[in-house]
Amino acid sequence: MKIQKRIAVLMAALCIFVTFYPPLMVKAESPVIVMIDPGHGGSNMGGQFNTLDEKNLTMVTALAMKEELEKYEGVTVYMTRYSDADVSLEQRAQAAANVKADYLISLHYNMSAEHNLYGAEVWIPSVGTEYAKGYALGNLMLDEFDTYGLFRRGVKTKVSSKGKDYYGVIRASSERGIPAVIVEHCHLDNPVDKPIYNSIENLQKFGKSDATAVAKYFGLRSDKLGVDYSGYPKQQTSVPTVAILQDMTPPERAVVTVTYNRRKEDGTLGMLIEGNDRESGIFYYSYSLDGGVSWSALYALPYGTKSVTVECKPADNIVDKRIKVRLYNGYDGMTESAPVSYT
Repeated sequence: MKIQKRIAVLMAALCIFVTFYPPLMVKAESPVIVMIDPGHGGSNMGGQFNTLDEKNLTMVTALAMKEELEKYEGVTVYMTRYSDADVSLEQRAQAAANVKADYLISLHYNMSAEHNLYGAEVWIPSVGTEYAKGYALGNLMLDEFDTYGLFRRGVKTKVSSKGKDYYGVIRASSERGIPAVIVEHCHLDNPVDKPIYNSIENLQKFGKSDATAVAKYFGLRSDKLGVDYSGYPKQQTSVPTVAILQDMTPPERAVVTVTYNRRKEDGTLGMLIEGNDRESGIFYYSYSLDGGVSWSALYALPYGTKSVTVECKPADNIVDKRIKVRLYNGYDGMTESAPVSYT
C-alpha cells in the first residue's frame, strides 16, 4: 500500500481513538512530563510534496514517539493534538503549560525553496537555560539520526528582527518557562533523503529515535526495552545571558584550483575546492564546468571541513571551459568563487 493511503488509514483509526482519550488538562503524576507536538494540522498542511502532506507525516511520527516513550518508567507523555485539527502555536505552548511539561518537542519535516537541501536539524531557544537544554537534547536527537546516514545540519537558533525567538512555538513555550525544540527530521523534496522517510515504517522509526533521545536526555530506564540511560552523558554548553544569533553572512571565501587538466585516457578533471566560514562552517558545495551556466547537485561536507578534492568528467561539447564553485554555510548562505579555466 502506498504511503499516502497507509497514512489515511492511520488517521482514520486515530479519529476513533481520540474519542476516548483523556483531555490535556489532566495533571500528570510522573516526575518527567513530555509534550509531543505533531507539527501543523487541520487547515495548516505544512510542507506539501508530491502526494504527501507534512501534517500527516508528523502525526505518524508523533504517535510512534509517544508509544515508544511510554515504554520507559517515570515519564508521562501528552500530545498537543490527537486528530487533524487546527491548533495555534500559543495553544500548543499552553497545552504544555497546563500539564506542567518538562519539555515540548515539536516534530516536523523540512523543504527548501530550491529543493536542493537535505539533512536534519534541530531549532532551539536562543538564550538562557532553555538554550542550554535545547543544545543538549538537539545533539542527542541528531546523534540518533546519524545512524540513518542523514546529513547533520546542526542545532540552531533563529532570532527575529525584534530580538525574540523567530519560531512561535519556541517563543511561546519559553514565555511559559518550558524548554522547546523543533525537530526537522529530513527534507521531503530531495532524493537524498527520500529513502530515509518514504515509508510508514521509516516515519515511525523517526518517532522511536526521538523517544530514545528524550530517554537519554532525562536518564530514563525501561525494563520493557531492556535499556537504562541513567546518567547518560549530554553535551554541555554555557547558559547565554544574551541571545545567540544566527549566522547572517555567507562564507568568507570560496576558491577552486585545477589540480590536473583532463586526462587523455579517460577525460577526468581534478580540482581542489577550498573555503572558510568562521561562524557556522561549510555544509555543502556545488560546481559548474561551463562558466556558471549549469550547476551540479549539492554535495555535503562534514562539519568543520574546509577543503575537498573532486574528480569529474566534463562533456566534450562544453564551450566555456571555466570552473566555478559555490559554498554554502550552516544557514544556507552562499559564496561563489571566481572562475578558473581548464583544458
